[in-house]
Amino acid sequence: MNSVIDLDNNYQLKIINSYSDFPDNVTNIDNLKISTIFRQKILLLKIDFNTLKKENFKNVLRKFLSIKNIILKKHIPLGIRNENTTIIGYIINYDENNEKQNDFILGINAILFDTKYERYNYIYDTVCNYLDSYFYGKNLCDFKNNKCGEKRTTSSVTGCCRHFKIKWLGPFSKLVECEYLNMDNHTCSVKCISCKLFTCDYLRKKGIQFKIKDILLLDTFFNPLQKYFIKYTTFTPKEKILKRLIMF
Repeated sequence: MNSVIDLDNNYQLKIINSYSDFPDNVTNIDNLKISTIFRQKILLLKIDFNTLKKENFKNVLRKFLSIKNIILKKHIPLGIRNENTTIIGYIINYDENNEKQNDFILGINAILFDTKYERYNYIYDTVCNYLDSYFYGKNLCDFKNNKCGEKRTTSSVTGCCRHFKIKWLGPFSKLVECEYLNMDNHTCSVKCISCKLFTCDYLRKKGIQFKIKDILLLDTFFNPLQKYFIKYTTFTPKEKILKRLIMF
């Protein structure tokens, strides 16, 4: 295992194996206090996955984001410079195969972006890539002869990438293929996160369902109204969704 975890914007987390390797001026991430940071005049994180509970991940990340914004305004250093990188903290009892731990580190990475747009863009792409990788090469929809498992016993070839062109006409509207569907390889050309989160009844019966509350990056960094847009703004380009998220 590597001795460091490289994050974006030239930040790093340093992996250690002994508690004695922690510097004296680290602050435990699950007990961040602004008074302690002001006294130490630096924010250098201590992350111990033996004591940091996964049910607290969201609250810990939110507090870190809030304190990070405060200390930057007060010109308190965030991490220590090491040549061309900045060590943001030290991590112990880390299992690189633990998905929950890696999700938490992705949350730290999101916080280290300078602007809200950069943070949201990173979260959006990271979650979309995760959802794509979940389905890639598995044929979870059980496609056969151009029909998915949901439509196998019907004459319909209408798939998930179809929607009503004029919604307010109700049953008189026309069901059309999504204009953003790449017909050459049947992929989404605009990376719509709402469509990627959708699972039909057929998949849900197989136990495949994505809830925003179960995806740490989405659950942590977005408010209820933003989560509504993420869930329901289907057939919409990424930039339009990001623009709405920034507004709220």
